[in-house]
Amino acid sequence: MAVTREYMTIGEVVEHLHDKYSDLSISKVRFLEEEGLVSPDRTAGGYRKFSAADVKRLELVLKLQREHFMPLAIIREKLADYDKGRIPAELEPVVAHAEAMALPLEDAQTVPVGKAPDMLGLPEVFIRELAEFGLIQLIDGDHGKEISAVDVGIAHSCWDLRRFGVEPRHLRIYETFAEREVGFFSQILMPTFRHRTPETRQKLVDTLGELTRLTGELKKHMLHRAISRVFEDVV
Repeated sequence: MAVTREYMTIGEVVEHLHDKYSDLSISKVRFLEEEGLVSPDRTAGGYRKFSAADVKRLELVLKLQREHFMPLAIIREKLADYDKGRIPAELEPVVAHAEAMALPLEDAQTVPVGKAPDMLGLPEVFIRELAEFGLIQLIDGDHGKEISAVDVGIAHSCWDLRRFGVEPRHLRIYETFAEREVGFFSQILMPTFRHRTPETRQKLVDTLGELTRLTGELKKHMLHRAISRVFEDVV
């Protein structure tokens, strides 16, 4: 009986990516690992085990190198943002829709609230304040209350806004708007995607991604217009 593996060896990874990155070699993958940009697990015998997530991360590194000519130090910073749930602009065409619109979220990783200071660099009291105002949802996990991966990006964005004196209580309008927009999307799409099959599910993901992109552009332009009315001397 053939044994199926849920990982690739380093040689298999190089072969898998050869069509996209013909100059990729085993030594280069090892070098990127030494630089901390990819971190595959090891077998009991010490061989590297590249999961699907490891291969995807390697592809992101190679894309940033080839298309954006970034040095490894900058790539490391971009990946750190990515790990915190913030998609760098250079990676948006690759991962934004696929990850932000992934359905459902049952496979999302979680972070215990008590470990937020170490794992996310965010105070526990701040995480609980966000939950109090409905900006994120805390879930019951093996380690008590936990925050899901989808809410990690929200938490970091809210934390960054504190530099401008914006507190969680000021941000409820964005949660309300998001709920209204989802309701609007549901009215548009539910009749078409009422029956879920693997094919229609993927189509729904793709359609939601495109709707999000188009409405995001619309909001950006309308906000710019509104700002120009108020700050006409600087916009």
